[in-house]
Amino acid sequence: MKKIWMISAITATLIYAQEMSLEEELASQKTAPASTQDDYMPNISLILDASYINESLDIDTEHVEIPSFVEGGSDDEHAHTPLVGNDGFNFNYAELVMSASVDNYFDLMGVFHMTEDDIEIEEGYVVTTSLPYHLRAKIGKFRSDFGYLSNKHEHAYSFQKLPLIYNALLGDHAINEEGVQLQYVFPTNIYTMAGVELLRGENEQSFGVEGFTTPDLTEVEDVSQPSLVVGYLKTSFDLGGSTILGGVSIAKGDSRMNHLGDVHADHEEEEEGAHAFSGDTTIYGADLVYKNYFSATRSITWQSEYLYREMDGTKYSEVEEGVWGSSALNKKQAGFYTQLVYQHDRNIKTGVRYSGITQNDITANASPVPVTDDIYIVSAMAEYNFSEFSRIRVQYNHDASLYTEEDLKNNKDEFIVQFTYAIGAHGAHPF
Repeated sequence: MKKIWMISAITATLIYAQEMSLEEELASQKTAPASTQDDYMPNISLILDASYINESLDIDTEHVEIPSFVEGGSDDEHAHTPLVGNDGFNFNYAELVMSASVDNYFDLMGVFHMTEDDIEIEEGYVVTTSLPYHLRAKIGKFRSDFGYLSNKHEHAYSFQKLPLIYNALLGDHAINEEGVQLQYVFPTNIYTMAGVELLRGENEQSFGVEGFTTPDLTEVEDVSQPSLVVGYLKTSFDLGGSTILGGVSIAKGDSRMNHLGDVHADHEEEEEGAHAFSGDTTIYGADLVYKNYFSATRSITWQSEYLYREMDGTKYSEVEEGVWGSSALNKKQAGFYTQLVYQHDRNIKTGVRYSGITQNDITANASPVPVTDDIYIVSAMAEYNFSEFSRIRVQYNHDASLYTEEDLKNNKDEFIVQFTYAIGAHGAHPF
């Protein structure tokens, strides 16, 4: 009888303890937060890029340009894309990347681009993670998803720089603006995404928002912002052992371009060739990427893009010494690049690329302006990846895009050895 009583007492105690433990667990679930701060600690990475360059053109070469696209030489303050670089060893940039989940609704990304002379916020944005109906929004400063290459960072390129047509129409960083983005992924078996972006419109190669005053006191006002609208439709699907990605894009906005130079207060001296432009610009793009996998570490990738730009507006320039005037200006310009990259194994890649201008039609007051379209660059590269965090790349460029003020072609042969290193946690690059 005593044993039965003891067993009953112990059983009751265990049941009571189990019930209390369950009640405490339920109570803790009600009062404890869904996650702790440790769950939102940022991923941090640092990327370093340096190079050794040997060019056939000296940095003191005077005023070479890509005709009707990129003006000025290496020391021209209006040349967004340097056309002649420094021979020898160069520290190109360091990139500090920080990213984390803010909470259950937003992710935050910050990319800081650092050179010897400058630090800039290359990207800083939040992106939603829980919008309904397959929607995603981005707010802040970011690389646009226009085309295929615009949203990628330099260390993710297959070659050292963007192709010629990108540099000519959009500059070194393509479309990188403050604004908002909204994307919708269609609920289909094949990946299909549509997106729209409203951006400030400060790309100095094709757009611009700041007004100007010409030496004859003609005033052009600033543009209301946002002034640049970008839209695109992209799709991707697998075909056997291959992946295909394609898309079409459009970017449309106002253009304010000020190349008036240093004008004195008395308006008696201007920089030679000074001018300004006010109008609007539309750029169309089509891209296609085909990647075939031979094995987990061996593949071949064919990648191509075509860009077409139309600019329409008014050009302000000096028609004769001391006399300024305006003319109706229209530009229809286009070009493409195509490249083939073969990944031999986990470490070695080789590739070739052709980038050229196919159309360079300009009219002023409805009269054709003679300008060349014999503009292209041919590149070849080989790289060795010691790991996913360190890479050395050797590249050769034959640059037939540069002309002097006398319209004489000034070809440049360029040999580059590029060193890229990364530390820390870094998110995967987009396909």
